[in-house]
Amino acid sequence: MRNCLLLLLSTNHLHVQHMVAGEITAQREFADTTNDRADFSDFLTNIDCPAYLLTDLIEEDFRLETIPHLSGKSHRALLQRKFDQFYRGTPFQQATLLQRQKSGRRDSEMLFSALTNPGLVTPWVDILLAQKIPLVGIYSVPQISAPLVQDHPSNHLLLITWNKFSGLRQTYFSSHRLQISRLTPISKGLHFQDTVAEELGRTYQYLKSLSMLPAGRILDVRIVGHNRDLIELQARLPKSADMRYDFVDLSVLARQLHIATQDQDSDASQIFLRQLSAHQPKSQYGNAEHTRYFSLWQLRRGLLWTSSALVIASLLWALQATFLQDRPDHLAVDALKRQTLGIQSETRHILQSLPKANVSATDIKAVVTTLHTLQQRSVPPQQFLVPLSHVMDKYANIQLDELAWQTSTTEPVAANTSAEFSAQVITFKGHLDDFSNNYRLALDYLDHFQHALEEQGYQVSVSTRPLDVSPQGNLSDQHGADNPLRGFVLKLVWRPAS
Repeated sequence: MRNCLLLLLSTNHLHVQHMVAGEITAQREFADTTNDRADFSDFLTNIDCPAYLLTDLIEEDFRLETIPHLSGKSHRALLQRKFDQFYRGTPFQQATLLQRQKSGRRDSEMLFSALTNPGLVTPWVDILLAQKIPLVGIYSVPQISAPLVQDHPSNHLLLITWNKFSGLRQTYFSSHRLQISRLTPISKGLHFQDTVAEELGRTYQYLKSLSMLPAGRILDVRIVGHNRDLIELQARLPKSADMRYDFVDLSVLARQLHIATQDQDSDASQIFLRQLSAHQPKSQYGNAEHTRYFSLWQLRRGLLWTSSALVIASLLWALQATFLQDRPDHLAVDALKRQTLGIQSETRHILQSLPKANVSATDIKAVVTTLHTLQQRSVPPQQFLVPLSHVMDKYANIQLDELAWQTSTTEPVAANTSAEFSAQVITFKGHLDDFSNNYRLALDYLDHFQHALEEQGYQVSVSTRPLDVSPQGNLSDQHGADNPLRGFVLKLVWRPAS
C-alpha cells in the first residue's frame, strides 16, 4: 500500500513514519510517556490512511504444539482452550499452522504465540482507535522475517538482525518455518557487532538445550548488517565446526527488496517496515475489534468503486441510446453488441481493481448495522469528563497525576442509569497536597471528594488509598516521613441517566 502509516513499537519507544506514494513524508519518535502519547494523538488528527503496527518486544512468547487436525467450530474451540491455557492475560495472541504430519492421524503442528505484556501495546492501539485510524493489523518482527531466509538452503537457520531502538533479534527457522525468537536489549556501550559476538554462543547452547537443533547438525547463521560491521564480525567471530556464517549487506538486501534506504549503521527497521507494508502475513495479533475501522475503510472504498462503475455504465448506455437514434436497425444491433461487450469488459476491470476482502454481504450488513447502533449509543468524552472537572475545581488540594478511561459492557448497571449505553470506566490517579501529617483531615477531605463525585452521577470505588489504614498497616512507620501521604487511585463508573 503506497499511502500508509508505518509504526514500529519497542519497549519504551514508538517510531512513526507517514508514507505517500512509497516515500517517507514525515517521521516522528514518541516515548512511552503521557505527554508523548498525547502528542501522538495530535499527530494522528491529520492522518486518513491505513496504519500497520509492527512490534519488536522482549515479551513475545512462542510455543510449538501438536494438536488433532479439526475444522470449523471444533478447531476454533480447541485453539481457544490453548489460548486460555497459555495466554489468558493478553488479547494479542495467534496460532499459525506450520505443517500437517505425514503419518498416523496427520495431526497439525502449530505455533502458538502472543505478546504477553499487553500494557506495552494497548495504550497506542487505544489512541489509534480513538482517532478512528484504519489499523490493518498488529504484527511482530519474527512474523515478517521469513522472506529474509527463503533463499537460504539450510533447514536449520538462525537469522540475526538489529533494531537500534530495541536490540538484537535472533530468530530460528526449521525448514524455513519460524520456531522461536529471542530479543536481547541494547546494552549501554555495546554496538551491533559487540552484541552479536557476545550472544551468538549463548543462543546456540539455548537451541541445543531445547532440542531444536538435531545432534550433529550445523547451525547456519545469517547476519544482516551494514557492510562495515560485517567486515569486523568476520574477523571477530570464532571459527566453529558447529556454526556456519552467512553475511548479508543491508544495502544489498534493500536493493533486492526494492527499498530505497541510506543506511549508516546495521539498523534493519526500514527493511521490516517496508516489507510489512508490501507483504503482510496472513496471521496477526490484532482481532476484529482492533481492525474494525480498516474493515469499514475497505467497505467504503468498495462502495465508491462500485458507484463509479455504475456511473460509467449509465453514461455509456446514455451515449448508446443517443447514437442509435440515427443508425439503421442492423447497424444499431451491431453497435449495441459491441457496446455491451465493452461495458462488460470495463465492469470486470473495475471489479478486479476492488480491494480483496473475504467478507460476505451478510457480514457487511451486520457491520453497518452495528456501527449505526454504536454511533447512536456513543457518548462524547466531554459528557462524562466535564462534571469531574467541575468537582476538581472545588477541591484544590486534589492533584491529578494521570487520567485514563475505557468503555466497558461488564460493569453493573446502577439505579437511575441507562442500560442501553456501555459504562465509561475512568481511572483517576492523584495525590493530596498540603496536609503534612494530619492524616485524618486528609482522609476526610478525600471522602468529601468521593461524595461530590457520586452526586454528579459517578459510581466511585477506591483502588489505592493515600494511607494504609488496614489492620496490617503501621502508621508509626510512616510518621515523620517527608511525604507520608502516597498517591491514590479511584475507579469512576459513569452511564447516562435513564
